[in-house]
Amino acid sequence: MTLSGAPLRLVTVLTLAAASVAATQSTQGASLLDKIDFREKSAVHAKLPRALQEVSGLAVTSDGRVFAHGDERAVVVQIDACVAKAVKAFALGTPPVRGDFEGIAIAGDRFFLVTSNGQLYEFREGANGAAVPFTVRNTGFGKVCEIEGLAYEPGDRVLLMGCKRPLRSELRGELTVLRWSLDQRAAANPPRLTIPLGDVVRRLDIKAFHTSAIERDARLGHYLLVAGPHHALVEVTAKGAVVAARPLRRQLHPQPEGLTLLGDSVLVVADEGGASGRASITCYLRTR
Repeated sequence: MTLSGAPLRLVTVLTLAAASVAATQSTQGASLLDKIDFREKSAVHAKLPRALQEVSGLAVTSDGRVFAHGDERAVVVQIDACVAKAVKAFALGTPPVRGDFEGIAIAGDRFFLVTSNGQLYEFREGANGAAVPFTVRNTGFGKVCEIEGLAYEPGDRVLLMGCKRPLRSELRGELTVLRWSLDQRAAANPPRLTIPLGDVVRRLDIKAFHTSAIERDARLGHYLLVAGPHHALVEVTAKGAVVAARPLRRQLHPQPEGLTLLGDSVLVVADEGGASGRASITCYLRTR
């Protein structure tokens, strides 16, 4: 399970970290996406290790370390995000648990993976090559939605799960985020956040928005959602109001599946690889 990293790029993580610190200034402005430089020439782009060819999620620890996972086996890889270098890998169980893993989140020293049918795995960080113990709980959300994307909301101590495809008629025509209470180990109150889908598709000039990843911006408390099939990002408040939306370049983002933030100033997007190319990671800087 030990991984070799991709070669370092000319732009290093230290450069990005310095830019992130420099950009952490006032909280004026209502949108993170409006302050990110999405120009291709400004982005830092790198190929991920082949072990993450089917990368499916990203999350960051409180000390700024980035972890990723694939979608078929419960193997978690720490990476130097913006240069895509693998630092270590560990697994849930021996052999690694198999499943359709669609999101990762970190709350303190607790790690979580979620499957598309709502199975929630909890574990602690392991050493390189380790097999760690875990617990698994059925959230019941798999009866509500096909789930993709996982994030942590510390204010309410809830996990946020993206609803890629609703399975209940009352959720169709809406963009939904499901909420799971860590304290109650049950659906939170309220159990979901509903976002006006019409507003999202009008802003992006698309017909639908199927969430593939979700992240929380700690600075503003907003949620960022990416839709892989539609190559688009949307930013909403914690109450579900849409504040910004923008398309992603298809050439750079053929299949965006992972999303996280380094501080409040580096937006990281991971794209699954396919028959025509390697999985990749792209970092965008906040410039104002």
